[in-house]
Amino acid sequence: MIADCDGPLPPAHDTTLRVDHLGIVVRDLAAEVAAWRARGFLVSDPVPLMGSDAAGRRVPLGQSSSHVVFENAYLELSSPHPGENNHLEPYLARGEGVRILVLAARNAEGARARVAERWPAVAPVMSASRVVMVGSRALTAGFRWFPLPSDIVPGVLSAVVEHLNPDVVFHPSLVRHPNGLTRMSSIVATGDVSVLTLPPVEDAAPQAPLLSLAASEGDLLVDAVGFASPDGHERIFRVTSRSEYRNLQT
Repeated sequence: MIADCDGPLPPAHDTTLRVDHLGIVVRDLAAEVAAWRARGFLVSDPVPLMGSDAAGRRVPLGQSSSHVVFENAYLELSSPHPGENNHLEPYLARGEGVRILVLAARNAEGARARVAERWPAVAPVMSASRVVMVGSRALTAGFRWFPLPSDIVPGVLSAVVEHLNPDVVFHPSLVRHPNGLTRMSSIVATGDVSVLTLPPVEDAAPQAPLLSLAASEGDLLVDAVGFASPDGHERIFRVTSRSEYRNLQT
């Protein structure tokens, strides 16, 4: 069992992975937001996610999300709207926790072409957007993304995303967390990979590490996530369930 703690991660199977964001999927989004704010993180208010139909019109995706932004990645706290057949419903049925693992790509179409060399049936690139509050300004963040085949990383919705305006998504004002943590530094998980070490900058090919996890045995179950301050100090936070968040905050 891994509780919130200070200090470095224990030695494990380290693999550099360019993660864009992790998504924690829950039923009670308001309670999840409150839990992360209690840990000293700046968390955005929930907003509905939007997509585009065949005619280019914006349509709701049936889920709402809040975000905890860092210099190199972010956490998405997300909840599907009941009865709207959102794509997260099957993952939530398996239990609350980290159910989304998304990699960054500078060009979504190019990344998809690379994945299609091994998985020809990979889904097409889609468009999505969400509102980002930067101070009093409501800005729109646009994305191009595609889901990866489920056998690459079982147990989570894995995908590749291209940010159309990363300056909005990673605006410096969103990284001013009261606890002083500025960077997502590591992911502690069970399954094929024990620890994923995150680089502070975009210096790793986005798809390659994930492709190496193909045909893994069992679901990827994330137990905890590490965050670092500018001086390199790391804190590790358990992400298995909201009830455990409350138990571990003392």
